[in-house]
Amino acid sequence: MSQIKPKSEPTVRDQLKKFALKGAMGFQTILVYGIGTRLGIFEYLYEKGKSVSESEKVSSVSFTLDELAQKLKLNTRYLDAWLHIALECGIFEIDESCTRCLKTASHVYDILINRDSMFYAGGTLNCILVMAKHQETMIENFKTGEVKIFTEVYEEAPEDNRMGQSATATAAPQIEAIFSKYCKEHKRTLRKGGFLLEAGCGYGYNLAIWAKTYKKARIVGIDIDPHAVAFTKELVAKNNWNDRIEILHVPIDEYAASNKNKFDVIMLNQVLHEMDPDDNYRRGVFEDLYSMLKEGGLLMVIEHMIPDLFAPKDRFLFFEIWHKFLEVGFNSKFYNEQEFQAFVKTTPFKSVELIKERNDYFWALTK
Repeated sequence: MSQIKPKSEPTVRDQLKKFALKGAMGFQTILVYGIGTRLGIFEYLYEKGKSVSESEKVSSVSFTLDELAQKLKLNTRYLDAWLHIALECGIFEIDESCTRCLKTASHVYDILINRDSMFYAGGTLNCILVMAKHQETMIENFKTGEVKIFTEVYEEAPEDNRMGQSATATAAPQIEAIFSKYCKEHKRTLRKGGFLLEAGCGYGYNLAIWAKTYKKARIVGIDIDPHAVAFTKELVAKNNWNDRIEILHVPIDEYAASNKNKFDVIMLNQVLHEMDPDDNYRRGVFEDLYSMLKEGGLLMVIEHMIPDLFAPKDRFLFFEIWHKFLEVGFNSKFYNEQEFQAFVKTTPFKSVELIKERNDYFWALTK
């Protein structure tokens, strides 16, 4: 006897549309976006949007093929083909206000270009592209079980690492908004010129959001990746932040030993899982961070909490699980909520709270 199919079961047509049409167009859009990112096209449009208006909202940016070819020194034949498929994917549309002009399609500037926007998803698409690029290595690792430490990745593929880290810009505005809403005392302190440390600042995508929001805050960013530190130093200089932001190539323990400043807020943004997985090592890091906080200071741990494979699913978990899969080839170690709380109890921090709105969250640890 055949089983009765549930009423909600999708039809063959539904599934074909999902995988053959939407899947193909979606992946092609990611490929097109990745090429545009690597060629500097979207960075150029980002800067052009900023130059149009620093205060007013930019809804779209217009440009021409020749403009991109000249400014970025690109071949017009290839650029024509790329723009044509980008039009078909819905990234751009024809700008009827001028001759042979294009413009970013509705909302695309905020979603794919403006990394200061809370709707920015460009970094996420970059991560998918990086994963696709390295799938042959991943397939081999399924057979060998090989993993790499993160410092090897920094040296072997700095551009891929930068593109992967651009995903942090996706969540940064939401995390800052939650901080602003629930950590009002620390928010006031930063607005008045308080001290903020980002331990593991990477390529500065998250740091830039906080620098723009807290214009009087004095900020230090540290990282062990020399490529990331050089990139972030350029970002700071470009925005004329050198008078209040310092970027250093130094590990946390060395900085804690030499630093004399005390911080009002310290951020650990998607860094914990990259550390040596030994809990004793991580405990030492948290002791160093604790020592650098002022009394009553706040440590923000922005970190995906990954449940067990067979744990009941009570919310949308795609991005957390995707993060686990993306970094399975590295020596990463994630916690679930219970494991992290148990870990914090072994550190000097006197309180820990999960602050959450919808699918965005961070752990607030107070000294």
